[in-house]
Amino acid sequence: MISTVEQTQLPRLGWIAVIDKNTLHVRVMHGQDVETSDQFIVEGVWDGDFTQGNFHTCNHFFGSGLRIDANTVWLVPSTALVDRLFLAELENQFFASNSLVCLMAYLGAKPDMDNNYKKQADAILAGVENYDSTFPVSHEQIRHLHQFFYHPRAINRQGISQRPRAACDALQSFEQYQQHLKHSLHTIRQNSENKARRKPLLAYSTISRGYDSTATTVLTRDLGITKAFTSRRSSSGIHPWLSPNAAIDDGSQIAKALGIDVGFLDYVPEDIDEDETLFICPSPAEPELAFYHACREIRSNTQPSLLFTGYHGDKLWSRSPGEKYLDSAIIRGDTSGLNLSEVRLESGFINVPVPFMYASQIASLNRISNAPEMMPWSIKGNYDRPIPRRMAEEAGLARSDFGTRKKAVISFYDLPVNRVCRQQFLEFLKNRFGITAKDVFLHSRLDKLLFLSRKTISKVLGVAGFKTREPLSRSSLDLPYKMHLWALSHQIEVKQRELSYRGKHHE
Repeated sequence: MISTVEQTQLPRLGWIAVIDKNTLHVRVMHGQDVETSDQFIVEGVWDGDFTQGNFHTCNHFFGSGLRIDANTVWLVPSTALVDRLFLAELENQFFASNSLVCLMAYLGAKPDMDNNYKKQADAILAGVENYDSTFPVSHEQIRHLHQFFYHPRAINRQGISQRPRAACDALQSFEQYQQHLKHSLHTIRQNSENKARRKPLLAYSTISRGYDSTATTVLTRDLGITKAFTSRRSSSGIHPWLSPNAAIDDGSQIAKALGIDVGFLDYVPEDIDEDETLFICPSPAEPELAFYHACREIRSNTQPSLLFTGYHGDKLWSRSPGEKYLDSAIIRGDTSGLNLSEVRLESGFINVPVPFMYASQIASLNRISNAPEMMPWSIKGNYDRPIPRRMAEEAGLARSDFGTRKKAVISFYDLPVNRVCRQQFLEFLKNRFGITAKDVFLHSRLDKLLFLSRKTISKVLGVAGFKTREPLSRSSLDLPYKMHLWALSHQIEVKQRELSYRGKHHE
C-alpha cells in the first residue's frame, strides 16, 4: 500500500517518497497534478493502459513514478535521458524524489561547495549501463545521493537493485520504424487522455527549421497538439554581418503547413522573472531559458501537459554520428534537456523527446539511414539526416523548408538575466569566493570574445566547432559552475521555507 498526501507547496508534478526498509510501507508527498492510486503514483505517460500502471515494464516511459508490485517497490525514471530520479538512504529508510531541490530541502541537505557538479551532470554521457550514480551533498548523516536514469530500481527487504528494461527488437526498414513510432505515440496519447486520470493532459510540440523538432511535430501533429513553440532566431556561431540568415530559426511556416498554431519563444531580459533560478539549478550546463515563455504558458493551464521535443535526434538520426554513439547503451553528445528537469515540474509538463524512442536501436537505425533506398532523402554534407527528412518531405514539406543549416537556441550564459537574480549572484560570488563584480565582467567578456571568435572561425572554415560554451581563457572564473551552486542553494532555501520540513524527515 501507498499512503499519499497532496502538498500544494510542492511543484505541480513533484513528489517525495519515504520508504520503510523493514515493512516497505511507502509514504508519498506530491504536487497537485501527480496521479495516485493504491498501487502507484505517477507523473508520466507510457505506451500502455494507464489503469494497469505498468510503466515499470513498458518500452517507452516519460516522466517518473513509483509502483508497488508484490513485495517490491519500483522507482521508475524516464526512458529519455533528460530526467532523473534521486535516492538517499539512512539506517531504516530510503528517500526518493523526482526533484533534486525538493529532496535536498526535505532532508536538510546542501550542495557540496567544493564539488563541481559538472561531473555529475555529464555522468550519463557514459551511457545508461556505465554511468556513476554518486551525487555528493553536504549533510550530517548522508555523504551522497544517487541519481538514476533509464532503468527502474527495485527495492525489497534485501536492498535495492537495478532491473534493466527489456531491449527493443532491431529495426529493419524506414517503414517499420515510422510505423512503430506512430503506433507508440498514439498509445502514449491515449494513455495521457485516459478517463481514469484526474487530469488528462494537453499536448504541445516544438518546431524550428532543423530536422529534429520538425520530424517530431510531423509525427505528433495528429495527436491533438494545442500549439508548437518556435524561436525566431537561434544562437548561430556565424555573426549576422557575415550571413544575415544564419540565425533565423523561425518554424512558424512549417507549423502552418502542418496545420498547427504557433507560440513564439523569443524573450527580452525584462520578461524574465526571479524563477530564472529554476533553469539554472539542475546542473552547470547551459540553462535553456529559450523555453521560458513556453513554461509560463503551460503553467497557466489548469491541466498538465505533454511537450514533444527533439532531444537526441542529432545522434540517433545522423548518417555519421561517430562509432562510439552506435551503442545500445544510448550515448549522448550533450546533456541538453536536463536543465528543464526542475522547471517542468513547477510548470506542469512532461518532456517527451521522441528520438529517445527506440534509441537503443541506433545501430539498426544508422543502417537504415545509410541504406540505398534512403539516398533520395540524403543531402550529403555534415548535416545529413535522411530519416527525419523523409518523414517531413512525405508529409508535404519542401526540401528547402528545413534542415539546411545546423542551428541551436542556446545562449552564452555567465550571469542571470533577471536583475534581482544577477545582483544576488554577484553578492554570492563576493561573499563566497572573494570575486568582485569587476572581475566577473572582465573575465566574462574575455571568455565570450574567445568563444564567439573560435566558433565563427570553425563555421567559416568548416572545422569542428563548439556545441556548448566552455571556459576558454586560462584566467576563467568558471561562472557556470558557481552560478549552479548559487541557484541550487537558493532554490533549496526557498523550498525549505515553503515546506517547513528542515530536520523533520523522521516524523
